[in-house]
Order: sequence, then structure tokens, then C-alpha cells
Amino acid sequence: MFPLRILTFLISLPLALGTIAYGQQPQTPAQDGRTRREGMGPRVGRSHERMGKGRRHGFRRFRGMGELNLTSEQQQQQRAIVQRHLESVKAQREELFRLREKRAQGEFTAEDKVRAKALRQEIHNSMEGVHNEIASILTPEQRTKLEQFKTERKARHEEMLRRRQERRENTP
Repeated sequence: MFPLRILTFLISLPLALGTIAYGQQPQTPAQDGRTRREGMGPRVGRSHERMGKGRRHGFRRFRGMGELNLTSEQQQQQRAIVQRHLESVKAQREELFRLREKRAQGEFTAEDKVRAKALRQEIHNSMEGVHNEIASILTPEQRTKLEQFKTERKARHEEMLRRRQERRENTP
């Protein structure tokens, strides 16, 4: 009986030490320089942090762009359009962010609400122009494919809304 305990101990000891050693390995840094663990926190406030850095935040309407096989020239044109847009609405975005902070602090007035709505509309109108400008650099085949993506996305969205409504109706 005694050798069986020793054998069990000798087998489990390397497993336990290996687990501990593996758990203490350094975290691999993510692409933005943070460790993976830091990047997994709550998303509060992160979208505004990214907005001014030229990323594709806000261009959700063109999620299928990767599947359109843009040429390098088209990609450069798209980046230039997006960058120009980000610079043109920077002041509106910053003011809207300040209004959001004001709202979170409980200091939001009726005038602030009207101003926020106007700012959102300005940004939305600018985005529409950007989408049209980006669509203008596409070939006819790419435009057809993009329209197909939009149609499919709209159908998925309507289906999701229908299912959500059914759940609400079936919930007591």
C-alpha cells in the first residue's frame, strides 16, 4: 500500500508543478500594446478612445468590404475618405462626448438633449456622404456584391427583430 501512495505522489507532483509553471507564464501582448488580460475588461469608454485613431469604428455598414477584394488603390482611397471624414467630424464627436459625460453626471439639460440630437444627425449625414463616396470607388461587380451584403444584413436584422418580438409576446 505504501508504494502505491508514493507512486501516486510522484505522478501528481510533476503535473501540479507543470500547471503552476504554465499559469505563471507572461501574458502575450495584444496588437495595441496591452496584455490580453487588460483587453478583456469592460468596454466602457473604449469606443470614444478608438474613434480618433483612424480605425474603422462607425463604418459598420461596410463590414463586408473585406470580401469585396479591393485593390490596393481602392484601399488607399477608402482610407483617405475615412480619414478625411474623421477629421471633419472631430469637433462634433468631441462635443457629443462631452454631452455624454454631462449626462452621466446628471447635469444634462433639455438644450443639451437638442444639441446632442443635432450632433448625431450631423455625424449621420456625414457618414452617408462617406458611404456614397466609398461606393463610388467600387467596380460595378463590387457594388452588386455590396448591395447583396446590405440586403442579407437587412434580412437578418428583420429576422432578429421578429424573433425578439415573438419572445416578448411569449414571455409571461
